[in-house]
Amino acid sequence: MQQTFRAIKGELPSLLAAMTLGAGLGLFVHGYWLIDIFPVGSRQLLFFTIAICLLGLAGYYLLLKWMQARLILFSGLQRSGLLGWSLLLGTLLFFIGTYQWGSESRYLTFFLPSHKLQISTPSGDAPAGMAVLWFNTSLGDVSHEAIDFSGWKSNGVELTLEDPASNMLSWTGKTGETVQIILRGPSQGNKVAVSWDGDETILELPRGKYVYTRSFDVPLYASRTTVVVLGIINFAVLGLALSLLILQKRQTLLQYFSDTLSGGARRLDHVDVLLLAVAAILALLLRALNLENLFPAVDEYYHLIAARQILEGAALSSVYQRSLWVVTLPIALAFRVFGYELWAARLVGVLFNVIAVLPLYFLMRRINRPVAFLSCLLYAASPWIITFARLAREYAYYPFYFFWIIYGMVLFIDRFPDRFIIFRDWRMLLRPNIGLLAVGLMLPPFFALFADRLSTFKVILIAYLVFGVFVLLKFDRRDIGNLIFLLLLGSGLSAEGYIWSKHHPALISAFPRLNPFPATYFFPNPQQQWYFERSAIIPALGLLAAMIVSFLMRHVNFILSFLFALYVSFLAFFVFFSKSFYHTRHLSSTELWYILILAIGLYIVWGVLYTLFPSRYRAVHVFSVILLGFLVFNVQQILLPAVSKNPDMPISEDYFHDMSAVDAFMHGHAKADDVLISTVYGLYTSWKGEPGFQAIYRINTKTPKEFVFSIVDQHQSGWIVIDQIRLDLGSITFKELSTTEGIEYIGSFGDEYVWRWQNASHGFSATGTFGVMR
Repeated sequence: MQQTFRAIKGELPSLLAAMTLGAGLGLFVHGYWLIDIFPVGSRQLLFFTIAICLLGLAGYYLLLKWMQARLILFSGLQRSGLLGWSLLLGTLLFFIGTYQWGSESRYLTFFLPSHKLQISTPSGDAPAGMAVLWFNTSLGDVSHEAIDFSGWKSNGVELTLEDPASNMLSWTGKTGETVQIILRGPSQGNKVAVSWDGDETILELPRGKYVYTRSFDVPLYASRTTVVVLGIINFAVLGLALSLLILQKRQTLLQYFSDTLSGGARRLDHVDVLLLAVAAILALLLRALNLENLFPAVDEYYHLIAARQILEGAALSSVYQRSLWVVTLPIALAFRVFGYELWAARLVGVLFNVIAVLPLYFLMRRINRPVAFLSCLLYAASPWIITFARLAREYAYYPFYFFWIIYGMVLFIDRFPDRFIIFRDWRMLLRPNIGLLAVGLMLPPFFALFADRLSTFKVILIAYLVFGVFVLLKFDRRDIGNLIFLLLLGSGLSAEGYIWSKHHPALISAFPRLNPFPATYFFPNPQQQWYFERSAIIPALGLLAAMIVSFLMRHVNFILSFLFALYVSFLAFFVFFSKSFYHTRHLSSTELWYILILAIGLYIVWGVLYTLFPSRYRAVHVFSVILLGFLVFNVQQILLPAVSKNPDMPISEDYFHDMSAVDAFMHGHAKADDVLISTVYGLYTSWKGEPGFQAIYRINTKTPKEFVFSIVDQHQSGWIVIDQIRLDLGSITFKELSTTEGIEYIGSFGDEYVWRWQNASHGFSATGTFGVMR
């Protein structure tokens, strides 16, 4: 008996700790996930919360016992370091691996105070017909079944007042921080009394809808802050267990990754060809289906129009110059073969985007075959890359060129001699296997800076900075000649970079300034990624693992650290040096390197699981891969670019104006001697070539309204077509156009607003100039 008592006493600290952590786990899961699944106060919510607490108690007891046996092997200082690292790891994984913390409605609902609501109307002040349209709290909508009422009638959608003389509406429940009630008054000045916990307020309603809001204080112990702290603690404990497990197997893991990440075969065999074919077919299917599901984005029209102009005999120097060689000429070739079809223009970019798997596979095969194939799969299924692959823009073509450039850089670094001394070894650079690569790598900067200065192709220059650093690391830094050369080279590049940034002040900051928004496109829950509305914990672990292993393996295979440096450098450029965060399409270049890092990271995560939990059964390994895929890939989001008809595409953040309605109207009413003033529709009709107009004037949000009226003055008849977005933001208003004598408002067609004028003369004069498209 005494021995049993001593055993229980000895286990008491572990039991108390397990009970505390188990309760914390249950409450965390309750406030972080379960309240989004089960109604507040429901038996299901209570049952699952208690069940998780009990499971957490048992699990944490076993885990604490396991960790205790391993922590005693470390010194006090080492244990402190481990605890600090685990807290950092847990915090990192919590905030970038989950996204619910961004929602305000995270509560420990058991501890929330209840509030009582009463609504009534003073006798004679509210006619029948007053209604409660919507009742919402931070915890969700309140149904009519939960409300006690008399003198009101529910039709399932709203509560309508029937007895103005004697009525009462009452509800008691937990609200969270805010309450919103939408009321409707049948006439101006209707009064209603709203009382919370006996504190009454008289509202005087306008005719129509009235939105009433009320805020409440939430105790700290029931608040989102407590839920977040509980989450960090649970993640930190699991991070500590993971760290101890990896430290226990560190030698085995290091040997495994040294063997598997040291470098792949230089030549492809039939297995590689098969894997490449699988990746290419998947990429093609996800990109080529339903290419006309959306109308062109505004910037697509420039290439479509320029390609048509070229086929009609226009000189290359007279058409739209941006990405002329990369995009417009291939589209012109497609138009020549297939006609002026949108799918033909987009198909060229799709094909270029698909065959980018070839240089991608070559590049990542120099790590190993699984990483190469996984990279191609991630590339093929990236919602971000798929979306821009389906647009007639340069961003569909860049992966093909960028991957070849990076592959060339890797080959050059690999062949560049170690401990290089420039005044002794410069002749080695004339060898064909290095010299030809050097010449080839000089062409992209020349093209970006001189041949196509308007395009964003120049973003590849960031990769050249990383490339330069890795080449210079192979110099003998003890040689005085090398040091002088490096000093002069660094000074010259810094000066050139500073001068260039001064010539582009609207885009580039010469000095760092924090703009964290671009980082949100990678974590915690971006629509652009495979794991949108999935758990991002695995990708977060993969990114962290890739960073650690690329550093540890830097002398085994430099490609790991080179690719990680590419991703960090591109992201750092947008975070610290872009004055305004350009657009999602510009940041898509960073996604290319993220794909490579994530492929490496996911392979490492799987390798850790394979090493820590070995199994003789192949089915276990297959199941592990399937489980990782299920946790990472949101198939619905991957298919979205091909199936969505929503003109407001959330992945690209572009708006694809639907011209079908306005174009059908114009075909039946526009005449050849009419003039068209438009924002977007003019681009569409210029590309299609019909209906024909005497002249097409394009306007935007900065076009002075006087210019619009001057065009009306100069021509006998014409049309004004402005889309909703630019009408809201522009200098000319709906009222000004509709009330001007001689200009008749015809109506709206989708998001396009149409006006007509004929034989108008308004006496306005233009204060600016703008381009004419014919």
